[in-house]
Amino acid sequence: PPPGPPAPAPTPPPTTSPSAPRYPYKDTKFNWLDIKEWQGDKDVSPSFASGGFQHDKIEVSTFGKPFNQSPVLRTKRGWSGEKILFVEWITYPGSDTNIWLLPTSLFSQFGDSRWPNCGEYDIYEMFNGDAAIGHSGTQNFFYGGGLDTFGQSTTHIASTHCFAPFFVQQPSVGSQAAQWPVRYHNKISMAVVFGRDGNGLFIQQILDPTIVDGADGTADIQGGTPADKMYNNANTYWGVKPEGACAAGHDPNGGYPFFGEFRLVFQEQFHGKFDITNIRVLAK
Repeated sequence: PPPGPPAPAPTPPPTTSPSAPRYPYKDTKFNWLDIKEWQGDKDVSPSFASGGFQHDKIEVSTFGKPFNQSPVLRTKRGWSGEKILFVEWITYPGSDTNIWLLPTSLFSQFGDSRWPNCGEYDIYEMFNGDAAIGHSGTQNFFYGGGLDTFGQSTTHIASTHCFAPFFVQQPSVGSQAAQWPVRYHNKISMAVVFGRDGNGLFIQQILDPTIVDGADGTADIQGGTPADKMYNNANTYWGVKPEGACAAGHDPNGGYPFFGEFRLVFQEQFHGKFDITNIRVLAK
């Protein structure tokens, strides 16, 4: 009889790529494009911002209000402990972009006597609108002298008479706060790392880092331009000596207030807009 068909060649074993590394943080998979994850001040419905939620971004504007009545858009939930908060955005001309963190314990961000003892962390605060209504005292150290070419990182703790500086290296160093560039029409990103090392608890802000994803939903950040770590330990209260007006609330081990539960807050404070193009929350 004629020979049968040749036996099929054996299937080669699958090529195994090196397994992805496991990183120290887990991606919380925060669904930032879902308007149900957001609210306004005093827990109001986010429906005022519904026109800003698009398939790949959140357009933050004054949402039809005069700039001095611009509503805030904030996450319903907050995050505590060791974590990385990553925000990417685009600022447009005319904007006074404000991106910051407030504790979830504040029902309203305005007029609560617990502030600033409860803590506020300004990730990126511009000053266009401040200049328009006559506020002064903020100086542009590196970006051309005006108030429309930089964003500033600042912390508020203890009391209204305590200003906790953020000391960093050139070029983003001011006498009182970290200053970062504005890149109109172009993406810019910040990671805020809430960590712990041999010197105590720290916060470190990093401009334009890269997020790397690993095995089992783990992730981390790499690269970018970092500010110095701002420590909380027995000798330092988030960047200042824990004495006088800056003593109240100092907890060397617990990290009050910033290791408590804080939420993201966005507000356009002048006549422009900014687009949020990515948010990642990595937690330990």
